[in-house]
Amino acid sequence: MKALGKAFRIALATAPFLLALASPAHAEKLSFDHRLYPPLKEVLDSGNQDMVLFDSSNPRYIIDRIAITGKSAKQWTEALEIIARTPMRDMKTAADWMAELRAKADPKCAYDAKIIAQDDISITFERRMTDCPDERAPIAIYRIIASKRSLFLLAVLEKAEPSAEARKQWLDLLASAHLE
Repeated sequence: MKALGKAFRIALATAPFLLALASPAHAEKLSFDHRLYPPLKEVLDSGNQDMVLFDSSNPRYIIDRIAITGKSAKQWTEALEIIARTPMRDMKTAADWMAELRAKADPKCAYDAKIIAQDDISITFERRMTDCPDERAPIAIYRIIASKRSLFLLAVLEKAEPSAEARKQWLDLLASAHLE
């Protein structure tokens, strides 16, 4: 399991029904029920290291990517990306991060974002980019959760339209995400 990040390995070993990721400052954890999307549970249970990519090269911006379908975490057609970052002066809320994602989108691409749910500390939204051949995921569903010490993003990345059942399961998984 060398390819898995330390926090990721610990979470799998100590909480088989919940997947948790420690924040860069290790102050908080984001937990969610990975069983709510059975294909994700299957990938995690398989132990296939090629399907998980962990990048902690920047301790203020830690990324885990889990490929659900595809050859690997680098060549996927459906994936879950988990990002933990330290808040900064201009990046403190879930809405701030959503705005940053929009600002970084290719201006030549059609961009449509629809908020699905929002509360004081989180925002869940779906983003679709069309007429954008270079976009790595034309369809994405995000949940961003913010606290004073951490910002977390769960991103469901899709290269093709998910089935209605898969979309419902992903939304249930995102809704289960909470800070501990």
